[in-house]
Amino acid sequence: MDTGAELIVYGKIYTADRDRSIAEAMAISAGRIIYVGAREGAADYITDRTQVIDHENGLVIPGITEGHAHISSTTELLYGAHLSNLETVDEYVDSIKQYIKENPDETVISGCGYENGVFGPPGPTAEILDAIDTDKPMVFISEDHHSFWANSKAMEMAGIDETTSEVENGVIVRYPGTNKPTGWFKEMAGNLLDKILPVMTPEHFANAILYYQDVAMSNGVTIAFEPMLDRKKNFAERFAGYEKLNKENKLKISYRVAYTLEPMDDENYVFSELRKYHEKFKYSPKIQVNTLKIFADGVVEGHTALLRDDYADAPGDKGEPMLSQDRMNSVVKRALDSGFDIHAHAIGDAAIDEVLNAYEFCQTDPDRDYRDAITHLQVMVPEHVERMKKLGVVAVTNPYWHFRNSIYYDTLEKPFLGDDRASKEYYMRSVTDAGIVASCASDFPVTVPPRTMDALHIMVNRKQPGHPEMEEMGTGETIDVQDGLQVLTYGGAYQNRLEETKGSLETGKDADFVFLDRDVITIAKEDIYKTKVTATFIGGEKVWSIS
Repeated sequence: MDTGAELIVYGKIYTADRDRSIAEAMAISAGRIIYVGAREGAADYITDRTQVIDHENGLVIPGITEGHAHISSTTELLYGAHLSNLETVDEYVDSIKQYIKENPDETVISGCGYENGVFGPPGPTAEILDAIDTDKPMVFISEDHHSFWANSKAMEMAGIDETTSEVENGVIVRYPGTNKPTGWFKEMAGNLLDKILPVMTPEHFANAILYYQDVAMSNGVTIAFEPMLDRKKNFAERFAGYEKLNKENKLKISYRVAYTLEPMDDENYVFSELRKYHEKFKYSPKIQVNTLKIFADGVVEGHTALLRDDYADAPGDKGEPMLSQDRMNSVVKRALDSGFDIHAHAIGDAAIDEVLNAYEFCQTDPDRDYRDAITHLQVMVPEHVERMKKLGVVAVTNPYWHFRNSIYYDTLEKPFLGDDRASKEYYMRSVTDAGIVASCASDFPVTVPPRTMDALHIMVNRKQPGHPEMEEMGTGETIDVQDGLQVLTYGGAYQNRLEETKGSLETGKDADFVFLDRDVITIAKEDIYKTKVTATFIGGEKVWSIS
């Protein structure tokens, strides 16, 4: 029997195993790890066909998991004006003007990435866009994907005016003292603009998935979870894009995709579609559909997050639940009884209460290995930690946001939540110290670019990369580097039920690993963000490298 290795890797290897062991060598054959341990032990696996890589500097870690990214929505970056990382209204206007100049044949101007905190009262308005162009409809999606900004032409074409009724689980922002819409639409009210948005085909989505895949692999990502969401309900075209790439063997990352139920959806239809796509991809290792995504609330910046106590700037306003407790219980039970996991969006503390109530009500089989998750977890209280641990809930955290961002924190979160709640946002150490399995998510394309080493840096520092003078967010919520590496690697594999074959570098597991140019375990914690991914391997094959 041939016990030789096709590839031997030497270097400092963080295995992410139960003991968080450090190894010196790893041997790989047929895409799997056949040895990991001391350097001298690898010599037994070398043959005349063995390739040897000596990663002398830096660190080798397991493949990283993206715990929540809207992968197929990368179309927004490829086929529209991109407003992310701009900081003023004037910059938005200039970017949109430039896009129109470069795309004169576009009949609908769309894009994404604006931040609500950039605008003063009354927020993003049609007037701003009308000053650019009054003939072409314009619709832009906010960076958090929970609000929309439209010009007058778009509202006219969508039939939106002073007589338009309010939308359940949504807000049509209107000028004070009038019924006139400003052009800003929150949550489900954005559905009114569906007919304006450009039509995307399976080919568009396939291109978007490939674009995302390259970005992800350049950041060491080897597993990615997509909670598929689209206002136009074009799930069929999105899944067709995945199917096309799967048949062409172009999917390198292991994708796990959720079908999303929104508050106004027909539940019977959603569950029928969920079962259909689960069966379609059931035996595909590269893409599977095993999860239902649900919403408990919206976002703080839209006053749509569901809070226990009033918003600091709006007495009497606690936000509204997306689903009643009874309906959430019913949906969760139906999904669990059908064998699916749940991935729940919950921002506010009352929304987290509601999700945990549903999980406690529905997780009734003592022999079942539940992997239900909550993502975002912005406004938590200690009671949540205890309940999540008891219920085995996976915490899908967003470390990319765990610092005092001047636009979000100072302009929105602190005035909306008040100093006390805002200063305690986004538990991290409280979660990991309790033994709750946590994963890391960028919510891409909310976070652009999704640099995983930035996420690690913020987990360890709770400060914006490159700003050591900044006050950390949430005193005592920093975690050590090894805990951060576990969140990036093993935690994400566990979230997606892949920990038996991925998430750590152990004998018998898939050879998914990443080369870092610095040893993040020993360097100064203020410099972690300077670390670069230099190569990503999936199944022992180099799928991306910096050179």
